[in-house]
Amino acid sequence: RKLFGRPEEQRAANARARSRGPREAWMVHLVVGGGIVGTFLASTLAKNGGRVLLKARSALRKEAALVAAKAGVEVVQSFEPVVERLRTGALPQLDAIFIATKTYSLAEAAEQLACAGPALRPRLATIGCYNGHVLGVEALFEEAVGGPFCKSLVPGGYTFRADGSGFDVTNAGQKWSLLSTRPEMRELARDMTRLGVATVTGGFEADARKYLVNTTANLVSVISNTNCHGLVSNVALLNRMRHIFREAVTVLRASPVHASHMPADVSLDELEEQVLSGIASYGAHYPSSCKDFRAGRPVEVDSLNGYIVSIGRQLGIPTPFNAAVVDDVRIVLAQADSLLSGAFDTAAQPLPPPPMPFAADAILSTLRVPRRFNITPG
Repeated sequence: RKLFGRPEEQRAANARARSRGPREAWMVHLVVGGGIVGTFLASTLAKNGGRVLLKARSALRKEAALVAAKAGVEVVQSFEPVVERLRTGALPQLDAIFIATKTYSLAEAAEQLACAGPALRPRLATIGCYNGHVLGVEALFEEAVGGPFCKSLVPGGYTFRADGSGFDVTNAGQKWSLLSTRPEMRELARDMTRLGVATVTGGFEADARKYLVNTTANLVSVISNTNCHGLVSNVALLNRMRHIFREAVTVLRASPVHASHMPADVSLDELEEQVLSGIASYGAHYPSSCKDFRAGRPVEVDSLNGYIVSIGRQLGIPTPFNAAVVDDVRIVLAQADSLLSGAFDTAAQPLPPPPMPFAADAILSTLRVPRRFNITPG
């Protein structure tokens, strides 16, 4: 992939970000994770007046670097220079840290923050901006960073514009939500809203619906190479998603951790239609799991359907449809690893419309994977 400009250009952009006026004009935020959600959050907060540092594991991809530079985001690739500036007073205390990594990188991010030491402890909170559920994350980051941690609901779907001018956002009118009612979260939500990311607190039921959307659709999109419109338009895929959804709801409603956050006063049939309508509302958008698969990146499995299988096993609730989609995805990933790793650049090669009548036939024939997909009920 082409990287943004020359090192001196990035240094110049960082210098502009460090000299943007008096401290009182904004809070200081650190975003960890240079993917599309992290870049969207950092650039939106920065272009509306915030002071934002974006910690990326490596150089940003071309589109992300262009957006970040235009917004005035300061990009760093380690915590050490941030810690040094905090210790010397060159940088005011951080107000919040946003963890915008994939779920399989959360433990690594927590370890790096812990190694960086207490200088990074934010005034308000650490916020998790990721899809799915991972048990123990709250305690992990509270120990690593200090102070409160809460997960956020990240709404919509995000796609980089190839020219680096910004993002295309599906369902852009939906608000972010900090899943807490603590006073410091309300203060942070107000600041995020002031800086262009409309945010509320609470939103537990909305987060449960979003999780059900992701669990119902994401891995099915991987094995079928299908966008959201294709998922709800294909009868076989729709039937499979209905079974996955109903198993997931059964498990979550039985779980002491999740039961109180599930949508109340709504029947299973009504909730199912809400979730399927939510999937349909994304139209031609491809779920992030499908984008990751095609780009040769790891796919989140354990925090989505794998989580349902794990919790179901603990509760003694059978989850054959969720287990089947997990198995099918892992077979596709294993067979496709050598073929797809580094072979696709989603900016240079936009995702094609799904093959019809059933997209999995095409991808399976390409990957030479045995046809063991149990698509229809039973």
